[in-house]
Amino acid sequence: MLKVAAIHLCLCGLVNAQGGLQGPLPTPIRTPNPLELCLNSRYSQHSLSTSTATAMHLANILWAASKAPMLGSYRRLYAYTRDGAYWYDPNTHGLTFHSTEVTREGAFSLGYEAELVFDAGLSYMFALLEAVSLSNSDQPQLASCPKGLGLPSTRLFFAVQPFAALTSQLVAHSSVPVGQAWWLPDPCTGGKICLEAIIARPNYTTHLTDDDLTTEQISQLLWAGYGCTSHYTSNGRAGLTVPSAYATYYLTGRIYLVHEGGLYRYINRNPITNPATRDHRLEPVEKTGGRISRLDIHDLVDLRASLTDVLPDLPKAGCYLILCLDKTGAGQEFAKLEVGFVAANLLLQATALDLGCHLRLVTTAEQAALQAATGIPMSDLPQLIVSIGHILKADTDLDGRVDLHDLAIIGNCWRSSWGQAWFDPRADIDRNGAVDRSDLAMLAGSWLGGHAEG
Repeated sequence: MLKVAAIHLCLCGLVNAQGGLQGPLPTPIRTPNPLELCLNSRYSQHSLSTSTATAMHLANILWAASKAPMLGSYRRLYAYTRDGAYWYDPNTHGLTFHSTEVTREGAFSLGYEAELVFDAGLSYMFALLEAVSLSNSDQPQLASCPKGLGLPSTRLFFAVQPFAALTSQLVAHSSVPVGQAWWLPDPCTGGKICLEAIIARPNYTTHLTDDDLTTEQISQLLWAGYGCTSHYTSNGRAGLTVPSAYATYYLTGRIYLVHEGGLYRYINRNPITNPATRDHRLEPVEKTGGRISRLDIHDLVDLRASLTDVLPDLPKAGCYLILCLDKTGAGQEFAKLEVGFVAANLLLQATALDLGCHLRLVTTAEQAALQAATGIPMSDLPQLIVSIGHILKADTDLDGRVDLHDLAIIGNCWRSSWGQAWFDPRADIDRNGAVDRSDLAMLAGSWLGGHAEG
């Protein structure tokens, strides 16, 4: 049974015209910034001022954190201020007084108490990216940084202070010549769908197909999960799309791709042992006498069936990304937090690509069988499997079919738009912020379509 995660949010110096924080928060605003631009622009600012945040900052960050899926059975969100703690209800988007505990740094901070660290990592990443997006809105710029090692001290701090302009500068290029085996095309750093539209309705589902993904899709997913960006860390390392404790980057060389071509390792450094370098390529691997060896492309086999034989509850999918830690990292809460960061980015990027995604934790008892089935070396311990595949475009409730239930979802919020009380993001199929004729046309085009149950 997966353990329960309890997530807290600390707030310091929030301005509230009513003289208190209890009651409803403002409706989250929608920025024009695509997910990919926010991923490419993310970086941590370690020195945070004791500035004053706005109610809108708190509204968007809490809302984003609450939209992350949970691997545990429930999650509680709290807002901590200098006056005390407030419980956040995602159903009402409101706050209620909870306790006298206060924050200690920045304008506010997202914290957690959890035995299951992955859930906190998922929520953190949603909130981190939302803060990046808000830095390019009509709100004062919002910087962020996760601090503290281990439970319950790790917090995600926010401060109102200057944030560098969002950048689409691409630095993740493959060292493999174009078109050759293991080459990955350049990822995109500027998508078409705004971040809030993706956060509002991530495509989290088990109803996937095992149709192959394109090389472009795989490249984009890998970069979003753990690719290089244009910033450098305070200790001189090339920054990635996720934060890491002391820029250790625990998953370097430990993200494995399983698809129709076999098993691959994602490489984001060149050489991989130098964290100041950048790369973006695949390396095929196979377990041979306890070693990982390079393969000829003709020797690769589809390992997806072997994976689902070992873990029969995995959904059939176009590809699987297996997130691993070494034996040292597997015992560290901040390394597990980083696994949650990567998983969150993969879910959001899959959604932006109109793909579906599902997350499954790997238990200690399952690790050896999974390694034997795939060829992942014994030194890399699988932590989480991310299943990614195609879904039906107009499947608003993500149940694997397009039927009257989907029509009812659209009908119940027909002609509504972002910010209105009856707006349902599930019905906004094209994610343009309105439920209108284009969404109905997409529904009609997929009417009574469905996936065969595997």
